[in-house]
Amino acid sequence: GIKGRVFVQFEINSKGLISGIRTRGPDKTLEKEAARIIASLPKMKPGMQRGQAVRVPYSIPINFMIQ
Repeated sequence: GIKGRVFVQFEINSKGLISGIRTRGPDKTLEKEAARIIASLPKMKPGMQRGQAVRVPYSIPINFMIQ
């Protein structure tokens, strides 16, 4: 099986949409799957700053263990 941790960076823009997905991991297949998972997330509520919708960067690890 394949296992590993993929670090994913992306932004939720001021409209609540995900953009700028970047991945870093031990295997290209895992990176592609992590990007697909993040891209398939539903529309989010954008971050707010002083009453204005703003883009918010995120960086999260995704752990895979495929048997």
